[in-house]
Amino acid sequence: MTSGASCCAALRSAAVRSRLMRLVLPAVLAGAMSACAVPVPIPVPVGAAETPAATALSRVGRFALRVDEVGGKQNAVQGGFAWRDDGQSLVLDLVSPLGATLARVEAGPQGAMLREANGTETHALNPDALVALVLGSRIPVAGMRDWLRGTLPDNPPATVAEKDAQGRPTAFEQAGWQVQASQYDASGPTRMALQRQEPTGQNVDLRLVINTP
Repeated sequence: MTSGASCCAALRSAAVRSRLMRLVLPAVLAGAMSACAVPVPIPVPVGAAETPAATALSRVGRFALRVDEVGGKQNAVQGGFAWRDDGQSLVLDLVSPLGATLARVEAGPQGAMLREANGTETHALNPDALVALVLGSRIPVAGMRDWLRGTLPDNPPATVAEKDAQGRPTAFEQAGWQVQASQYDASGPTRMALQRQEPTGQNVDLRLVINTP
């Protein structure tokens, strides 16, 4: 009886971990756009008119996420992503290495939504609330939207360890994340490595590679 109960508990635990690994990346990136956030404009040349496109960002690439559990167990997921941010609303699509849809995240002034591959939808008033619903805890990730542009939000304060020749941050710590950003193009870094240790003892390692023309 005890053995059977332990087996069932282990299966439930594995299922929970599997679901978290499917959802943790979209949940983390959903937090990148707060429903009340003010868009950060991309600098435009002097004399040029600033248009809505100046705040837009479109990125397509690959991701690899690894979570090291207390005790040494590792969970990992990887695939492709498409990030489309018009300065007001964000749509993030995630696919497996074989092209199967993993999830879609939509966030904007109207709220935030996560749709899983099986059609299940989770709605919240804002991305921070969505993260809390999906993961059961709040993870500070609001800076992601700025980091993808190669800029740093004002709050919380960031500790910048390195910059490139153009003064863009290449190594910094903010909101508990240690971030390395490199190989900048006109829109921002095309390679990012983010690491964070959760209060639970888990280590989160997220790597993004942007496809360049």
